[in-house]
Amino acid sequence: MTISRRLPLAALAASFAMGLCGAPALAQGLPSRPITLMVGFAGGTAPDTLARILADAMQRTANVSIVVENVPGAGGQVASGRAARAPADGTTLLLGEVGSVAIAPFAFVSLPYDPARDFTYVSEVARTNFAFVVPASGPATMAAFIAQAKQAERTLLGTFGVTSPGHIAAELFGQNAGFRMQPVHYRAVADGIGDIAGARTAGAFLSIPLAAAQARGGGIRALVQTGARRATMLPDVPTATEAGVPDLAMASWFVLMVPAATPAPLVAELNRAAVAAMRDPDALQRLRGAGFEEVGSSLEEVRAMVARERDRWKPVIERAGIRISN
Repeated sequence: MTISRRLPLAALAASFAMGLCGAPALAQGLPSRPITLMVGFAGGTAPDTLARILADAMQRTANVSIVVENVPGAGGQVASGRAARAPADGTTLLLGEVGSVAIAPFAFVSLPYDPARDFTYVSEVARTNFAFVVPASGPATMAAFIAQAKQAERTLLGTFGVTSPGHIAAELFGQNAGFRMQPVHYRAVADGIGDIAGARTAGAFLSIPLAAAQARGGGIRALVQTGARRATMLPDVPTATEAGVPDLAMASWFVLMVPAATPAPLVAELNRAAVAAMRDPDALQRLRGAGFEEVGSSLEEVRAMVARERDRWKPVIERAGIRISN
């Protein structure tokens, strides 16, 4: 009787141990339920395009179901606030970007989220660079532009929204080059482009695809691009380093984020899925065609990148005196 009691107990103990051994594998698996990828901008925008490329690629490479949800408002702040309060079970992802992660926390008095406290960064998935453009009749080089701007009482630079990456880039340009820059904010891209072509503003930072398209039209000229290497869309335009303004090397970057309490094994699985998606041939073709550079960084790399960017943009915003009450 004694032996007969011990055998079931041993079997139960073995079964329990196997369950423990199997638990990490289950915990590390991606959710079987549909995953929502929130993007804080409207359909048809660059972030929306990237989100859909990423979602499609992750579905192919990781065998998961992902639905893109557009939650536009306040430059990504509405989506960020909602994602921060979502369950930390891997079923809600956020496509964060430089504005909502590294600019807004220092430019706004209050936010509905704290990117450093409320989120875990999964991977930098992609980035897009800028070109600084001027009227076709304007200066032919960055050196000539800076010399002219230093002589002017003020230099009007167009932007497409307060605290947008293009706005903060313009602030950085004026501060580092030593001229008085005054931003002119536009709601409509066409209005901003028209004022540059008509020489009513001196220039603006545009995305590479937009700058390339407008330069082909002849109304504007691109003087420099902010990427580390020349973009195929603007092969004859020098990089910031080549043009002698290395401080203007910058990008509009996008990171995959999850609520901070998401378990580390699940975050690691999501990172692997995101990195694989950024190596998918179809995704690469679509990304490059839309003007993006694929990244697919590790957990350590994305954390370090975000920390550097926050440290970079905070003093620029403070020197510009940007402090916005919600």
